[in-house]
Amino acid sequence: MPKADPRLAPLSPFPLEDNEALFIKDTVRRFYGADAVVRNFGPERDRLMLHVEASQLPEGHGYWDCCGIINAKIDRSQISLCVTKRGQRLRGEAKIAYRQGTVL
Repeated sequence: MPKADPRLAPLSPFPLEDNEALFIKDTVRRFYGADAVVRNFGPERDRLMLHVEASQLPEGHGYWDCCGIINAKIDRSQISLCVTKRGQRLRGEAKIAYRQGTVL
């Protein structure tokens, strides 16, 4: 049996400016409630990766409205937003965000 590769070192997220972090928090909390937790976990400057953990999810087009407002205000080539409901099993990008992301 071949020897397993060593674990990759965690990548620290690219830091956001204070005004960007405040705007993102306010926007997300407007759609997902005051108890929503926002994490930044994107290591690249041009690619903003956000994770939201909330106890309530917006109905209708709330996800797309939140993404649109963030995209209109913050200048990045790509902005991704992954959302999980509190207590839900973490998978994929949500697991990475939970382990190595920084809470805004």
